[in-house]
Amino acid sequence: MTCVVVNDASCLIDLRKGQLLHVLLRLPYQFIVPLPIREEELLDFTPEEWRMLEGGGLATYDLPGEEVALAMALKRECRGLSANDCFALVTAARQKNGILLTGDNQLRKIASSKEVRVHGVLWIIDELLAAGACELELLVSALEIWMNDRAVFLPDSEIEKRLRKF
Repeated sequence: MTCVVVNDASCLIDLRKGQLLHVLLRLPYQFIVPLPIREEELLDFTPEEWRMLEGGGLATYDLPGEEVALAMALKRECRGLSANDCFALVTAARQKNGILLTGDNQLRKIASSKEVRVHGVLWIIDELLAAGACELELLVSALEIWMNDRAVFLPDSEIEKRLRKF
């Protein structure tokens, strides 16, 4: 059964910075992004990038009313989460075999506490490597870009560990 990977904005932005968007969809997963996240947090993505992502299989998920209500209840319960964080978490929780892809530490902790599988962009690096989905040089370049970008919040030790391994 194919896992459904629900993307929050932070991971898609970091994957874009690392120039990995075009290889992300080579992985054997179904990738989705909740509609509110696409419309409110990914405004810098160009129409060409969206065509490439959609052509590769990324789907935009429009939450039904029941899931919107669940997300709003979660937001009241977990005040530190944004509405879009809650949309991503509810979407992942409601998918059969769902995985939440996020770089937000608080969202990761809450997802784990609710027994939702959660990973970040370093997991994507590991998966791309394991699948042989792209050249090693591209992964090294992404790691180096992330290490040198103050707006990317990844543990240097984890990046360095992968760079040594590669």
